[in-house]
Amino acid sequence: MKKIYTLFLVIAFLGSYKSQETLPFYQQYLMEGDFLFNPALYGKTDDVVLNLNYQKQFSSFDQSPNVQSIGVHANVFDRVGAGLTFFRDQNGPISSTGITGGASYFIPIDDDGERKSQFSFGTNVKFFNLNLDLSQLNPQDPGDPTLGSDVSSLFLVYADLGMAISYRNFFAGVSVNDIALTNDIPIVNGVEPEPTKFIVNAGYNYYLNDQFYLTPSLLMNFNTNSSRMTDLNLMATIAGDQTSFSAGASMRSAKNQFGTQNLGISPVVKATVNNFFFGASYNFGMSDIQQYAGSSFMLSVGYNIENFINSRGYRY
Repeated sequence: MKKIYTLFLVIAFLGSYKSQETLPFYQQYLMEGDFLFNPALYGKTDDVVLNLNYQKQFSSFDQSPNVQSIGVHANVFDRVGAGLTFFRDQNGPISSTGITGGASYFIPIDDDGERKSQFSFGTNVKFFNLNLDLSQLNPQDPGDPTLGSDVSSLFLVYADLGMAISYRNFFAGVSVNDIALTNDIPIVNGVEPEPTKFIVNAGYNYYLNDQFYLTPSLLMNFNTNSSRMTDLNLMATIAGDQTSFSAGASMRSAKNQFGTQNLGISPVVKATVNNFFFGASYNFGMSDIQQYAGSSFMLSVGYNIENFINSRGYRY
């Protein structure tokens, strides 16, 4: 099993080494982690928002990929938001750590006093250090130049740009992720750089009564290497004054040069009690690789703190 997993990692490393640099994209955006991929959402509420995520993938293998992230964002001055994120991605012998910092600006569409209708734009800068522990590979050909010491560590800087809008019950956003700010040297074959990603999302809250609503939403992740990933989501929420509970599912499919396939379906649950948030999802893989390697799960916790940074509050 260990040899199979090692081969699995080497293939991933040689074929998509650069894809490990950025924060891996799962269902964080369904569990209060949308600011991780669209900087326009820093400070979208009046609170200081703390968000922690843990993702475990390929459960059938030891040392399978796992990702931890901790982020905080807030409205820091009038209509200005800011955010900061740390993350670590461990994938067997491949690991990366990073820090992201950015800011946003909000323009109110109406003056309802609840920030339900607003337009925003933002940007961030991401610093990454990517490492390959060659001692864990144990290759048959130790002299393979692809596994030489010159590719064991890499430091790169990227930027994201984003816009978002919410109008009453409708919400949407678009972001451009992984814009290279340093020399984006191809690792694999001198040809393939890290693809820039374009993420588009939209959704609507259908209120059936004051305390119950359905949220269908769509998210599409396009790459400049002509691949595409699509999430179709449906969540149902029961909301009270200080508590809420949501349950639903997310179905993910992908399209690339090899065709289109369904990657998996993920039941999602989340709850809010006063200022505390908890969410979880479990992915049932539908592709051949995922069915062999095992499913994945993600846990998310968060806490909303009364804004001590901007005591004046949001300016309408």
